[in-house]
Amino acid sequence: MKIFVTGGTGFIGSYIVEKLLEDGNEITIYARNPNKVSGFLNREKIAFVQGAMAESEKFSEGLKGHDALIHVALAWGDTPTEMLFNETLPSVRLFEASARAGVSRIIYTSSIAAFGSAATIDSGCVKPADSYGATKASAEAYLMAIGAKHGIKVNAVRPGYTFGNPAVEGGFIYSDKKIKNMVASVVRGEDLEFAENDGTQFIWAGDLAKIFAAVIASDVDRNYYTGVSKDFRQWGDIAKRAAELAGSKSEIRFIDKGIPKAKTLPIDVSQIERDFGFEFHTDEKMDEHLEHLIKLKMNEFQ
Repeated sequence: MKIFVTGGTGFIGSYIVEKLLEDGNEITIYARNPNKVSGFLNREKIAFVQGAMAESEKFSEGLKGHDALIHVALAWGDTPTEMLFNETLPSVRLFEASARAGVSRIIYTSSIAAFGSAATIDSGCVKPADSYGATKASAEAYLMAIGAKHGIKVNAVRPGYTFGNPAVEGGFIYSDKKIKNMVASVVRGEDLEFAENDGTQFIWAGDLAKIFAAVIASDVDRNYYTGVSKDFRQWGDIAKRAAELAGSKSEIRFIDKGIPKAKTLPIDVSQIERDFGFEFHTDEKMDEHLEHLIKLKMNEFQ
């Protein structure tokens, strides 16, 4: 299959590209800087189209001859209006260009933020709590409508908190500061406090890529796939594990801040189980990720 991937040089996108290549697909990466990831240069079965999401006039030419689109790229905005123009509108234009180009399958990279307070439901239900969630939910809706109109198999993947080390030489690590900061603190031997029951269901980026690869290779249509593991982990537990791996004397304390135990109820991942037999667990990969961050931080102090 020939697949057009936006954001393929980013953290999640690079994992998806690597998995698609492993499965024998040909990939065209749409990226602002094709030279961003050295491990993708001069690779067999990888081509590039240079452009930003705002340059929608480049979509049609780049999509010609492709069987499928996986839209991973994200354009940010600080206000609802900026998110609408920077993220939702370019996404809709990309879906329309894909339909005109004759692609047969589209996957949109959404987020669990799209369903917000409906977060235990693996369905199309949405109750976003911020502009990011709203723009993701909006793009999902447009995708479903465009797919129905043009007879394209369309699906949305909703990742949760995704972590991992670089997927390829020159690739990127997820830049969230929460885990990086706790690792830096335990390496320095600092004590840390965390709210009891404050945590989430994580997913390793390699497991997330398996969902994209399975969806694009199947005949599933008009589904929403929540991409998280089955395990709820508190932030404090992650910090405790980081301290153990670093051999740190940091004390990790849990504080009752009124977060109810109900907040730890699992997000429903039954759709990926029913359709593909996936059941993900993250402890082993989280250890690898923490060890990588610990090594980087220790090297800074040397």
